[in-house]
Amino acid sequence: MKILILLVLSGFVAPWQSETFHQLKALQGNWKMQTAKRTIYESWQVVSDKEMSSRSYMLRGSDTVILEKVSLVQNNDGIFYIPEVADQNQGKPVSFRLVNADKMKFTFENKEHDFPQRIIYHIVTKDSIHAWIEGTKNGKEMKSDYYFKKL
Repeated sequence: MKILILLVLSGFVAPWQSETFHQLKALQGNWKMQTAKRTIYESWQVVSDKEMSSRSYMLRGSDTVILEKVSLVQNNDGIFYIPEVADQNQGKPVSFRLVNADKMKFTFENKEHDFPQRIIYHIVTKDSIHAWIEGTKNGKEMKSDYYFKKL
């Protein structure tokens, strides 16, 4: 019992969490998605052994327009994807907990959020990511796909 208490007090993290967070570090780098209307970039950096950060942006002339900032954090409670979008949620961050990780596909969920309730990243290859958001909005199931290639 004393060992368990010491592990909890010392910030013990389950081994699978460390391995899963290590796999997520494959996101590190600069990514690009071309759509019919615009080009979106996503840039991921490793901050520490337990934190990554990203910025999604697009270029408008000589201006860089930030679309979203994300913190990816591992702590004693799990692994969390925490986006901040300027014109959503009053600009405040929203946490999505990692609920599934299998074959380089990572599902983050927040059932209480209006939309999306799930954010999924599938690292298809070292140079290709398929990410998507999904959930219910106004009683209707919705999904938006994002296909990124590494720069």
